Amino acid sequence: MVRDSVRGIPAPGRAMLDPLSIEEASMLVRQVHTRNQDATDFLAVRETELPEPGPGEATVRIEAAGVSYGDLLQQRGVIPGTPKPPYVPGFDLVGKVERVGPGAGGVHTGQRVAALVRVGGYGEALNVPVERLLPVPDGVEPVSVAAASLNYFIAHQMLHRVARIERGGKILVHGASGGVGFAFLQLAALIGGVEVWGTASAMNADLLRAHGATPIDYRTEDFTRVVPRGIDAAFDPVGGRHFRASHSLLRRGGVMVGYGQNDVLRGDRKNMLVGAVGFLGGIVLPKLVPDGRRTMFYNAWSLEKAQPHAYREDLAAVLGLVARGLVGPKAVTVLPLADAAEAFAALREPGHGKLVLTP
Repeated sequence: MVRDSVRGIPAPGRAMLDPLSIEEASMLVRQVHTRNQDATDFLAVRETELPEPGPGEATVRIEAAGVSYGDLLQQRGVIPGTPKPPYVPGFDLVGKVERVGPGAGGVHTGQRVAALVRVGGYGEALNVPVERLLPVPDGVEPVSVAAASLNYFIAHQMLHRVARIERGGKILVHGASGGVGFAFLQLAALIGGVEVWGTASAMNADLLRAHGATPIDYRTEDFTRVVPRGIDAAFDPVGGRHFRASHSLLRRGGVMVGYGQNDVLRGDRKNMLVGAVGFLGGIVLPKLVPDGRRTMFYNAWSLEKAQPHAYREDLAAVLGLVARGLVGPKAVTVLPLADAAEAFAALREPGHGKLVLTP
């Protein structure tokens, strides 16, 4: 019988299996589980049985997993479609293939791979569909991949597949010193000839200038008075009424891309009304009163459903950029898996850089 190491109860669906077959087919792994949607005491490290990989799956022994602000928003239940606790957070991982399931072609044991997943990154191992696994280029360290893959993947998709920014484009990036915001700056520089305005705190102004952006102090300046009207795209993770302000700066044919509702969670307080205002007033309403300017809320899973080839193409592109040393976060902090709660606490503090967990 398989037992949850924290609660000491049979794991769902496993009690009727023969104990010997379980031992042969499973491996004991540590995983970080969210226990609730509270602001404190919400994570627990548990030992659980990971079964053999199913058809089309491979077991990845995780070497590093990225920590993102989206993990915190998901845990607090402010992202639509958030799984109910308990679940294992973590959208991205890198590790080595340890077991290959029936019919799982294209990977082999010992191969280092990366993947973006809906849940499960905070653990020692995970069974992953092989179509989600991308080979990591030789010579690239696991932490470097985990530090870059998610942020640069979503920024790449928004720049190239959603907004389709080309040389000579003009864009506004909110939170430009954060993980995804900084990725926008680096990727826009690779396009070349893109004029970028970025909101950040005054202490990060020199960082933005060094990466080709015009800084806007979000604490003391009104970005709608600094950025000239007629930009091609605005990338906004703030939400609420912020979406409408970003939309007002677009040219005809331009697009406001919302990819977060960070204002829903301020400190430990949730305000779901902010999310409703952002979605209805900033995304839906402009569609009902068309003026040639577009709005959309970016979701990687929705884009993948519409363009099934995009996931592998775009993650491969990001891994290639990392391998060539062309992109990467400004700072990386590595913590052991057992300190996931410390990583979540750091997410609330400015200037933490990219956080990575290593089992």
